[in-house]
Formats: sequence, structure tokens, C-alpha cells
Amino acid sequence: MNPALASYAEAFERFTAVVPAPQRAARRERLNEFLKLGFPHRKVEDWRYTDLSTLATGSFINASDATDSLSGAFLPRTDRLVYINGHLDKTQSTADELSDWIAGDDVTGDAVAALNAAFALPGLNLKLGRNATIARTLHIVIAGHPQNSPAMNHQRHRIELGEAAEATIVFDFIGLGDGAHLATHTLDIRLAAGARLQLYRVQNERAGSTLLTRIDARLARDSHFEAVCVDGGSGLARHDLNVELAEPGAEVIVDGLFMPVPGAHIDNHTRIVHAAPHGRSRELFKGIVDERTRAVFNGKIIVRPGAQKTDSEQHVANLLLSRRAEIDAKPELEIYADDVKCAHGATVGQLDETALAYLRSRGIDAATARALLLRAFASEVLDKVEPAALRARLRQQLNLPAGDSLDIAA
Repeated sequence: MNPALASYAEAFERFTAVVPAPQRAARRERLNEFLKLGFPHRKVEDWRYTDLSTLATGSFINASDATDSLSGAFLPRTDRLVYINGHLDKTQSTADELSDWIAGDDVTGDAVAALNAAFALPGLNLKLGRNATIARTLHIVIAGHPQNSPAMNHQRHRIELGEAAEATIVFDFIGLGDGAHLATHTLDIRLAAGARLQLYRVQNERAGSTLLTRIDARLARDSHFEAVCVDGGSGLARHDLNVELAEPGAEVIVDGLFMPVPGAHIDNHTRIVHAAPHGRSRELFKGIVDERTRAVFNGKIIVRPGAQKTDSEQHVANLLLSRRAEIDAKPELEIYADDVKCAHGATVGQLDETALAYLRSRGIDAATARALLLRAFASEVLDKVEPAALRARLRQQLNLPAGDSLDIAA
């Protein structure tokens, strides 16, 4: 074991007291795998732009239960579950009890997944039967409350939709204060034939935080999975989205927008695997990166042998607003079938000076003209956020005001 990771082993011994007895042995195996691998660093290809090795030198305690009013983040006309430091806050939750201890899948070669599987607290565990639907959007609020010492919390979530079942779910990650904090979250999604899931993942973390999230989705015949991912905030955030179109006719649509505050580090890694014929995927990510900020996007689409008639498109577009901003974009396409329609591409640029000059010539001040262009760039993604209250909140957090709030001179 790496001596630098000794604090994680000690934290695990304290943690096992609350773990269900049947899960302890498997979780210890996952811990041992994490201790063997250590945190990923830049020599690991998938982490070449996001180095977590400094986390090994820290000493993180298990975050304790905490209370904090989050009413300002609640979306109207939704049911919600509120987690603070990984613990369910029943006083602020309105949905039926849907939290449960979830056993982690076998982990091979992924240190972050192993860490999560060892320490994960009860998270959302939603299972819908055939033709079932959720009447209202389910809002999952996940908040990290600062502690006196660097703290960590981990959760595992699961969504299983039966045949032709439907649901809309918002995962909302919120930082409540600056300070060293480590959080990992994994979400396992299983869609049966004809099921439909609309998922929103939003993060607005604070300085000093490290948020590592992972979604693994398996899509059966003719199922439909649509995800919108929006990253703002500060600190370091890494998100992995892995989707397998396992049976014919499955469809996935992924849209993403990242606009972190100066000094933040945002990393999105997506992997869409077409494993069956007649699958369809669409992926669009847009980034707006300002000074002292680094953003990473790596998107891979794989078409396996036999996945004929695949229809796939991927595009990432980025705006750099400062000479000190940095974006690393890497779209990838691997095709092992010969009857497919696939395309991908990436662009990096700056605000159009001609467009800015035109707006200024029409009597619009510089700040408003800039806001108009940024809002137009981001709207292709934000307009797909259907809960109006969430869309409005995101515009405000990202400093992309609605049209009626812009001060445009006559």
C-alpha cells in the first residue's frame, strides 16, 4: 500500500461500522484495489489533463451529517430528495423514501470507481415497473457542507426503468462553502425496452472542492436516453459518461455546456458504444472558458462489429475569452462496421469581433453586446433544459441573463 493513502485505509475502518454486514467483504476488496492503484495521474492516458495525485497526500475524514437550508435551490412543481454530505435530509425532502445501500459492481483498473465502491453511502435507488411513470420531475439535491477539516463523502445511485417506463430526473450538485472537500458519485442506469429517461446533471461547486461523478447507462431495444450536463462553479470537477446502446433501435442524445468561473478545472469524458444495429446517437458539447481556467473534453464513439445502420454525430465547440484560458478537446471515432453514418468535429475560437462591432454600432454597450453573443452561443444547450425554473437559474449562475433583463439602448 502506498503510505500516502494510509489515511483512507484508516477512514475505511471507521466507516465499516455503518456498512451492512453482507457488503463489508466486497467493499474491503474495492478498498484494496484503490490502495493498490492510487489516484490517477497524468501518466494515465484518460487522466493526462487532470491530475488527482495530490489527493493522496491529503488526509480526508468521512464527512459528518450536517444541516443547511437549501430552499433557494429547490425547483417548483417537483418532488425532491436532499442529501447533505452524503446523508439524506428528510426534513427538506418531499419524495417517498428512495434511498438504499447499493452494492458496487466489480471494479477493474479504475481507482476512482474502486474508491466510490468502498465508501459509498446510500443514494437514489429508483426502480419503475412496466409502463410506470413519475408524475413529476424528481429533483435530487446533493450538497457538500464545509467541515472543520478536509472531508470526503461518496454515494452510489441507481435508476432502473422497466419496459416503456418514463422518468425525468435532475441531479443538482451544490457547494455550500469554500474549503477542501472530496466527493465521488456513481450512477448506474438500466433502461428496458422502450423506456425513456430525461436526465439533467448540474454542478455548481465551490473553490477547494473536488467532485468526481460517473454515469454508466445500458440501453435496451428502442429505449431513449437524453442527458443535459451543465458545469459551472469553481474547484475541480471531472465527469465520466459511459453509454452502451446494447440492443437494436436504442437512442441517446447528450448535450453539455461548461462555463466555469476563473481558476476552475472542468473535465468531461464521454464514451458512447454502439453495440447493436440501428442505433442513433447525438452529442453536442459547448464550452466558454475565461482566464486562469482549464477545461477538458474527450468524447469517444465506438461502433462495434455488427452494429450496422448506426447513425452517430458528435460535435464540440468552444470559446476562449482570455489568453490565459485553456481548452483541450479531443473527439474520437472508432468504427468496426461498414454500413454506418458517422461524423464528428471540434472547434475552438473567440468571440466574433465583427459581430461585436455590429452590435456596438447599433447603440449597444460593450458589456451587453458580449452578453448577447455568449447567451446566443450557450442557448443551443440551455434551451433544451425543459424545467423553466432550472433554465432560468442556470442562466443566472452562468451570468447569461434572459433577453428581457438586458439593458439595450433604443
